[in-house]
Amino acid sequence: MRDLRTLSLLLAAFVPLAVAAVPSDAAGAGPLRTAVVDYEGFDGDDAAVVLQRVRAAGASAFRLDLAWRAVAPARRPADFRPENPADPAYRWESFDEKLRLLDQYGLDPIVAVHYPPAWAERASTPADPAELGRFLRAAGQRYSGRFEGLPRVRYWQIWIEPNVNKFFAPQFAGTRLVAPTLYRRLVNAAAAALHGVRPDNLVIAGGLSPFTVKAGATRAIGPLRFMRDLLCMSKGRAPKPTCKERTQFDIWAHHPYTSGGPTHTAFHPDDVSLGDLPEMKRLLTAAAKARRIVARRPVEFWVTEFSWDTSPPDPRAVPLKLQARWVAEALYRMWKLGIGLIAWLQLRDDPYPTGPHQSGLYYRGATMARDRPKLTLTAFRFPFVAFPERGRVFVWGRTPAGRAAAVVVERRSGKSYRRIGALRANRYGVFTGRLSARLTSRDVLRARIPAGGSGSSLDFSLARVPDRFVNPFG
Repeated sequence: MRDLRTLSLLLAAFVPLAVAAVPSDAAGAGPLRTAVVDYEGFDGDDAAVVLQRVRAAGASAFRLDLAWRAVAPARRPADFRPENPADPAYRWESFDEKLRLLDQYGLDPIVAVHYPPAWAERASTPADPAELGRFLRAAGQRYSGRFEGLPRVRYWQIWIEPNVNKFFAPQFAGTRLVAPTLYRRLVNAAAAALHGVRPDNLVIAGGLSPFTVKAGATRAIGPLRFMRDLLCMSKGRAPKPTCKERTQFDIWAHHPYTSGGPTHTAFHPDDVSLGDLPEMKRLLTAAAKARRIVARRPVEFWVTEFSWDTSPPDPRAVPLKLQARWVAEALYRMWKLGIGLIAWLQLRDDPYPTGPHQSGLYYRGATMARDRPKLTLTAFRFPFVAFPERGRVFVWGRTPAGRAAAVVVERRSGKSYRRIGALRANRYGVFTGRLSARLTSRDVLRARIPAGGSGSSLDFSLARVPDRFVNPFG
């Protein structure tokens, strides 16, 4: 999304497989894991601080890139064996070290594979599917948990935002959209390779950009259009199969950046922001029922990147207090839809005004030691929402790191708080309840864990907050 953001807003081995299913819309009783995406990475002297902060934010996973061209030889040697993880032409050392660090801090790696070497590219497709399969057999073996003591990688995302021509080209052959077909071939080759190494590897498809863009040389295909072509499904509220091709993956992912609050829908009918995720879920469910997806288990739905920039530091972005409320509510609404993992971009702000992202969980200081936490950090770590509901108040939250705990709900009274309810978070750290206390729209609630030092959520006002248009990228 880095360079696409402004443009988008200007335009508003054989293993038997089973046909996939998708968890029902009542999947809100399930877990909610969180992750962090950070393109600044965690190399160098600050690596320990970065990963400590990710853990302290309640996240249990970290999404990182594996640029194929960074580990493969720039020129393919005559004796190169691409399926062999120990081939001396590979340069795995830097990525090995990143995985060791993530393992040390108890974070699951979500590895996004893209950017092929020149010798694996083809004029008619971003990469040769057979070459991608060979590379991922090597990567899958190396990170199988059974190779030279290296950590396990279980989650493999195939490309990032393949509906954008900057990342995946060609998108068209003349006027005909071809990118979904090309992407299907790569996903199927990747799945065959990774499942052939370990059947319990999980392949993530999608990770789509949310907006349709046609500006200059930049083209981004609306994610619903791309998804329909990929999964061979028709338009409408009751999609039907349009071809016999199948796509093999375990998790569908999306990047629902939003130019408003957690229920805001995108302008273009094929775009998918937070408020449009139910439509994407319906299409995913229909494709699974129509046997267009092949998987060993019910297909999961993840969000592998989302955020809003904040003011401060960017005066054009979402005011910080409003953004923090939106973060908590967005986590709730995605969990309610059955989304099992949500990844936040990013850990700390880029330098302002020269950097593109002000969506950090921390304000950026002159050094990392001088960074300051935002309210966003608490909203992401300990989300809590409260909504009036037929004379009662519905509350939802997730404890830090998703652990079972006793939780109390408190009403603010002046500068202090009064307990009005007690709940028990389940084994995923999720708690819900309906309170019968007499409350009005002027009341403000919070959740608190009385034992263990996990602290409190942010205050959440019962007053309705109207949606408003904002640029999520400032």
